[in-house]
Amino acid sequence: MAVEARELEASANLMADILGSGAPVPEGEDGDMLRIDLAHDAFILFSPSDSPRFAHVAFRVDVERFREVVERLRSRGIPFGNDPNDAKNGMTDDFLGGAGRVYFTDDNGHLWEVAC
Repeated sequence: MAVEARELEASANLMADILGSGAPVPEGEDGDMLRIDLAHDAFILFSPSDSPRFAHVAFRVDVERFREVVERLRSRGIPFGNDPNDAKNGMTDDFLGGAGRVYFTDDNGHLWEVAC
């Protein structure tokens, strides 16, 4: 999946940190993008943009990783919530019946979702 970012390094590093993945690596013919590698050969590709288009990016993780993501969000003071229309309510229960769900936004206006 690809998302656009104003501050490429800051955006990629933040998501790598929150998701607990390895550090971003340069990608593309001239290295102007950054890639975060995830499990199962999936990755997030961050590309530079002065006006990022909105993206809603969702991940399903196991319960342990979900708890780690929530703790990282809390420790960084990033508001989150279990409702995409109220991503700052601080709740983590999953209204869709799973073990947990959070939404949060980044400085680019993207809506990130992590569920288990």
